[in-house]
Amino acid sequence: MNEATPMPVAELTYPEGIGTAIASAHAAASKGRMDEAVRWFDLCRTLLTTLSPAAALKKRVDANAQGRRREADKFHKAIMDRASSDPATRVAIFADSLALPRPEEMDAFPGNLETTYPGIINARLQAAPAIKGASVWAHCERYFTTNDLIKLLLEHPESVRDAHVLVHLGLNDCAIRMYMDDQRIAVGLLPDDIASQVLAFSSKYRKALIEAFPYFSYVPIQNFTANLHRIAQITKSLNAQSLTFSTTIVVPEKFWPATPGICRNFTTYNLETMNVAHQVGANVLDVDRLMWGRDVEVSLNKDGMHLSPIGHELLASSWLKSTFNI
Repeated sequence: MNEATPMPVAELTYPEGIGTAIASAHAAASKGRMDEAVRWFDLCRTLLTTLSPAAALKKRVDANAQGRRREADKFHKAIMDRASSDPATRVAIFADSLALPRPEEMDAFPGNLETTYPGIINARLQAAPAIKGASVWAHCERYFTTNDLIKLLLEHPESVRDAHVLVHLGLNDCAIRMYMDDQRIAVGLLPDDIASQVLAFSSKYRKALIEAFPYFSYVPIQNFTANLHRIAQITKSLNAQSLTFSTTIVVPEKFWPATPGICRNFTTYNLETMNVAHQVGANVLDVDRLMWGRDVEVSLNKDGMHLSPIGHELLASSWLKSTFNI
């Protein structure tokens, strides 16, 4: 930020303070002063949560979280309804949106449950005579992170007791963000003209923002490492039969230019996943290599991140073979 144009923080009001910060960001960028511009934007996104009306923001944040949880609970119930009455084998799957149908496909749910890898895993376990019945305790939630999983395990320790556990998380942890979740929601509280300016800056200058703040993610790498260790500790204390951590899929090349350093970022988290797994005695399902080895263009959805039907099948088959040899 230009030292010649300080903003008196004590005088900031809502929404004018945010409007001033984002206008200053655009003005600096238009003059080619990108270092100053991105710092104005960084202040802007901080102000989104410090100046926004606290009660209104909390209401929206809570409603957003509750909506995601309701969808996850719906998925959980659908798969539990297919469990054996007296299962000899227990499985727990914790995942983000990669385990779910895409939002536009949820109208067909639960009829399309078996097109997702948790549904495929459940169906194959039920059909395998040697398994003698199975239940799959699945929590699959959009925007879910390892932070969220630790909270869930403390809330539902029974989910992993005596179970084979698959943790397919990491994408939401490591992806470089323009906004934290509450900041993104806070944009929706702004007057339309200011909200448009905020969103326009992050869209137009995405590369500059990533270069300036390359570690702006939901779960920084140090926290991610600690979370994996904590997850291993919790599952071991509850006599989990096995624990598998998955890697995160590096997006196809066509998406690289928009996100500088994306391969380095994803690979850093993947290597840490492998390192922690080795240290705690967990298995690794290298979903990244699995999808790229088959042909990432057919393994992934057109968005380059979510699984296609082939990707769901590959993931389910690989984990079942490595864990149960079926």
